[in-house]
Amino acid sequence: MRAAVQTGLIVALAVTTVSPVVFAQGGSSSGVETTTDSGIAQSEKSIKAANRKLAKNVRTAMARAKGIDMTQLFVYAKGGVVTLSGSVPKSDQVDRAGEVAKRVPGVSSVDNRLSVYAIER
Repeated sequence: MRAAVQTGLIVALAVTTVSPVVFAQGGSSSGVETTTDSGIAQSEKSIKAANRKLAKNVRTAMARAKGIDMTQLFVYAKGGVVTLSGSVPKSDQVDRAGEVAKRVPGVSSVDNRLSVYAIER
C-alpha cells in the first residue's frame, strides 16, 4: 500500500512539473483576424474592403433614389451597421435616407444621425 501511495505521488508530481501549460499567441502583428460562420479567416484588410464596398453601395442607392440631397450626407459602414451623418435640407429626407439604406443588401442596421439644415436666402 505504501508503494502505491508513493507511486501516485510521484506520478502527480511528474504531471504537474513536466507538462506546463503554454498559451500561444498568434504571430500576426499586422492586424486582427476573425473567423466567420463558414470558418474562413478574414484579414483586417478584407474586412475594411467589405466595409468600404457596403458604404459605396449605400451611397449609390441614395444617389439613385429620388428626393435625397447628397451634398452634405456621409455614409460609414462597419460590419453591416451603416451610420448616416451630415445634414439634409428637408426633414422628410432624413427618414427617406434611412429607408433607402435599410434596403441595401448587407445592411443589418442603420444609425441615422442626419440633421436638417436651413437654407439661407
